[in-house]
Amino acid sequence: MATVICIGECMVELSPAGAGLLRQGFAGDALNTAVYLKRARPQVEVRFLTVTGADPLSEAMRAAWRADGVDDGLAFTDAARRPALYLIETDAGGDRRFHYWRGESAARGWLRALIEAGGADVLAGADLIYLSGISLAILTPDDRAAALSLLSGLKGARIAYDPNLRPALWPSLDDARQTFEAMAGIARILLPSRDDLESLYGESHDPRPLLRTLAGLGAGEIAMTGAGGDCWVVSGEGMQPLRPPMAVPVDTSGGGDSFNGAYLAARLAGLGPAEAARAGLDLAARVVEHRGALVRL
Repeated sequence: MATVICIGECMVELSPAGAGLLRQGFAGDALNTAVYLKRARPQVEVRFLTVTGADPLSEAMRAAWRADGVDDGLAFTDAARRPALYLIETDAGGDRRFHYWRGESAARGWLRALIEAGGADVLAGADLIYLSGISLAILTPDDRAAALSLLSGLKGARIAYDPNLRPALWPSLDDARQTFEAMAGIARILLPSRDDLESLYGESHDPRPLLRTLAGLGAGEIAMTGAGGDCWVVSGEGMQPLRPPMAVPVDTSGGGDSFNGAYLAARLAGLGPAEAARAGLDLAARVVEHRGALVRL
């Protein structure tokens, strides 16, 4: 049975429930990807590597992962910290705005907890390792450098990376760009959005030159999603644009993560990059028609 380790942060999610009410859930980009991957390919063992508190909310979020089939054996505990919280606001077109409270987030300590547990040895047996720009941005600069060093030393590891840029988490865009380019040389699979790339490198009507540059940094496989749901796939078979299925977005907050989960599940099943991207687009189109980052279809 294949094993996937997803690394990142889970937060308490508050999303609109109508009439001024909020619905509580648990979500975070890497956790969302882990859940959608598990749902798309149940026979894969999916483990979530993070740090939580020891409070009731932390226990409830762990129970929620387990209910979705995501193993919490690599979710370490820091009783002195608590989970982060975020609030989703959406406009009439489904575009979202986030408000965060994450200063005490226990997940900021995931790299140190991993090192204490064995570091590279913990990750060595995984068939796939997934993390995002948020997974790295929440670390201190020294821990982030140590994480890049650890990941680059995993010889032969299949690593997937989504930059998922959140500028407020980075000291500067230069720091975010340097980290992304470092990960482009480490990861085998890059899963950026066009918005991320344009924030880092400037707007472009034609994404192909930038995609070629990223491929030149080392990543042999890239699936870039666009704001309209379209996708460009770069692999050994060349560069291919894909159109999304029709959708009426209500809340886009889980779109990219569901794409990633379905894409990686399809790749683990032996499908090619273009077929995997179509699976990701199909799932994302259904997810964005519902409210919340994690939805049951």
